[in-house]
Amino acid sequence: MELQSVWGWQPALYLFLGGMGAGAFIMAAILYLKDRERNARIVCVSMWAAAISLIVGLLLLLMELVTPLRGLLMWQSFSHFTSWMTYGAWGAFGAIAAFGVSALFATPKVAVWLTGKCSWYAQHERGVRTAFAVAGIVLGAFVAFYTGMLLMTAGSVPFWDTLLLPALFTVSAFDTGVALVEVVAIALAKKEAVDHGTKRFMEKCVVVLVVLEVVVLAAFLGSMLLADASTPVGAAAAASAGMFVSGQLAVWFWGLVAVVGLALPLAMAIKGLLAKEESAGSDAKAVDTPTLVGALGALAGGCALRFLVLAAGIHADVVADTIMKMIG
Repeated sequence: MELQSVWGWQPALYLFLGGMGAGAFIMAAILYLKDRERNARIVCVSMWAAAISLIVGLLLLLMELVTPLRGLLMWQSFSHFTSWMTYGAWGAFGAIAAFGVSALFATPKVAVWLTGKCSWYAQHERGVRTAFAVAGIVLGAFVAFYTGMLLMTAGSVPFWDTLLLPALFTVSAFDTGVALVEVVAIALAKKEAVDHGTKRFMEKCVVVLVVLEVVVLAAFLGSMLLADASTPVGAAAAASAGMFVSGQLAVWFWGLVAVVGLALPLAMAIKGLLAKEESAGSDAKAVDTPTLVGALGALAGGCALRFLVLAAGIHADVVADTIMKMIG
C-alpha cells in the first residue's frame, strides 16, 4: 500500500508544534489562574515556549503554500470566511497575540516596567492578565481542535474524514502541552523549585489525558477498521487503519505512539502519584527523572502520531464511489 506523499513533513510538524503550543499555554494559564504567585517563572517560560511553538509551526505550514510570503498578508490570503483554512489562520493569529501578550505580562522586567509607567495597569494588572489568560485558553483550545479540522476538511481522504480526528488531535495537544510545561519546570528546577502540589496536579492531568487519548484513538481506529470495505471510501479508510494496526506503519505506531507516547507517560505519572508523601520534603530542585522521561515520551509519541496519520492518508477513488452510488 502506497503512503500519502502530497502533504510533506512541514504540515506534520505544524500539526505537532501548533497543538503542543496551544496545550502548553492552556496548562500554563491554568497554573497561573490556580495560584497567581506560585511557579511564576515556570508560567512565564511556558507561555513564551507556547507562543514560539505556534509561530514556528505556522511558518512551516506557510512553506507549503505556492507563495509563502503572500500568506503573511492575512487580510488578502484569508478573507473567505466560509473556509476552515480562514478560521484556522485567524484563530492562530489571535492565539499568537494572546500568548505573546500574556508572556510579556508574565515577564518580571516587563511587569515592573509596566506597573511603573502605567498606573491604570498597576491597578488592574490581575484583571488584565486573567482576561488574556482566559482568551488564550479559548483560542488555544480552538487551535488544538483546528489542527485536526485542517485534515478532516482536506477532502477525498476517508481516514481523515471524521470528527474523531480533531478530537484525537485536541486531546493529544493538551497531553503534549502538559509534557512541555513539565520539561520547562524541570529545566528551571535549579532556579525555581517545582511546587509539590503543582507537580501532582500535572501528573493527574497526564493520567486523565492519556486515558482519554487511548479511548479516542481506539474509537478512531476502530471506526475506520469497521468501515464498509465493499465501497472505495470504506476500503481506503480500512486500509489506512490497517497500516497502523498490522501494516507497514504498525511498528512505528505500537512502538512510538502506543508504548513511548502513551504507556510510558502514564506509567511515570502514576509512579509519581503513588510516591510517598514524604517525597514532598525532599530536594525539589533535583532532576525529576521519571517525570522527564514521561514528558519526553509524550512529546515523541505526539509528534509521531501526526506524521503517521498524515502518512496513512490514502485517497479514495471518488469517481468509482460515485458510480457505485449511482448504480446502487
